[in-house]
Amino acid sequence: MILMVNCSYKSKDSNTQFFLEQLKKNVGECEILSLKNIFKNGIDNFVEKLKNADALVLGAPLYVDGLPAQAVKLLEFLYENHKGDFPSLPIYVVSNLGFYEAKQIKHLLDIVRNWCLKMGCTYGGGLAIGAGPMVPCVQNIPLEKILNKDIWRGISKLAYAVQNKESMENYYTKTKIPRTVYLKAAHMTFNKSLKEIR
Repeated sequence: MILMVNCSYKSKDSNTQFFLEQLKKNVGECEILSLKNIFKNGIDNFVEKLKNADALVLGAPLYVDGLPAQAVKLLEFLYENHKGDFPSLPIYVVSNLGFYEAKQIKHLLDIVRNWCLKMGCTYGGGLAIGAGPMVPCVQNIPLEKILNKDIWRGISKLAYAVQNKESMENYYTKTKIPRTVYLKAAHMTFNKSLKEIR
């Protein structure tokens, strides 16, 4: 059984959930858990699932060059209470952000890699997705497979690594949506959000 954890505050309707669902289609038997529910239902239940898991995938949006605070809280809990308990568990990351460039996610992936070293786990690698909010928006247009071909390649690479419990190099995706189009769409969304707040 592969465990996936959605570390987004939005959880259900988040871009992170979308990418975990895409990954799930390619990896076989797995369960996606919301980090909110892990804390709500008792973290010990999660630890028991983790003991029986073949792999763990952390799905997280980039927040201030790192993981969301609740994800850090989970990692700190596991380090303080279960360091060394999961020596054969490979841990993977799929992360997205609102910036166009996926390379911004490097620090988040480094944080998880360093945590794995301290925990005595295996860091399996990460998938960094730039322009994350745009991907679900264009999934139904004919050109989508061309525009986001590299993102789907990255999801396939990560799925293969997870299925086979293999390590992979961090993969930074590139969308073919022009940067100017992405920025224009981002400004329109931002301005719409501002009007709703007023």
